Amino acid sequence: MKLERVLLVTKRSTYELFAEDSEAGRVALSKVRGEKVKALLKSHEDHYRTLEVVEKTLNRMKLSVDRLQRGKPFDDNGYDLVIAVGGDGTFIAASHHLRDVPLLGVNSAPRESVGFFCAATARDLKLCLERIRRDELSRTSLSRLSVEVAGKPVTVPALNDVLYSHLQPAGMARYLLTVPRGREEQKSSGIWIAAPAGSGGGAGSAGGRQLPLAARKYQFVVREPYREPGRRYSLLKGVLGAEDVLEIECHIGQGRVFIDGPHVARRVPFGAKVRIRLSAYPLEVLGLKKAVKARVARRRGRR
Repeated sequence: MKLERVLLVTKRSTYELFAEDSEAGRVALSKVRGEKVKALLKSHEDHYRTLEVVEKTLNRMKLSVDRLQRGKPFDDNGYDLVIAVGGDGTFIAASHHLRDVPLLGVNSAPRESVGFFCAATARDLKLCLERIRRDELSRTSLSRLSVEVAGKPVTVPALNDVLYSHLQPAGMARYLLTVPRGREEQKSSGIWIAAPAGSGGGAGSAGGRQLPLAARKYQFVVREPYREPGRRYSLLKGVLGAEDVLEIECHIGQGRVFIDGPHVARRVPFGAKVRIRLSAYPLEVLGLKKAVKARVARRRGRR
């Protein structure tokens, strides 16, 4: 593939955020002593060493490079490739702004970070980029979720999952759930709606299924349903197809939808409807098969 202009999306390390952002963060670090702080510092150092290697590698390959801090919006128009340097959080944050450009994840601290989506490290980035140029690195299209609140589209697609819940974690969510096989008023701590890439996360922990990564399906799982005496729910989980729409009518005053974690949230007013379906624009991920194989090998090595 053509590889001339690259956008580099990076992050600030957890240690950096604690140590530099506030007095409270510095106090927290001072109280947490020993191995945990050492691990945070080690990951911080690994991250910036990796970032230095990445920038040098891109410069030596004479690529035009722009750099952006995680969390800032961007337009992917004009780029041939976006590289996320960090872990899965940085990868997912970058994915929110991509439509047509493929994404490569570089795990900047592989000793501490899971990096499920990350195909490269500092050691093999050059090889990965050369394989990308020769169209030899695998491409995987990951289905994403499109979200609409009160008739207005949310511009951020969900790569992992969407959570509908009360604003407060301890609050009960009330709603009318509508899926192709029926509708039901429910009370629970919320609903996970997960794309294939996120089916092993919150939805999986709540009793959902592990969907194949390349599937054009998604699923919902109700979290901790409130068991009223004499009442049974029939729509607690299910797998939906590419054309199916899931709808939630909010019956509380402080409803929220959270997209891929806590950083992207939208208020859902009482009576408003949330509609979720598969996005028309899947995410093109480079080297995901390689990343999954490496993760399986690491797991076997620990046994």
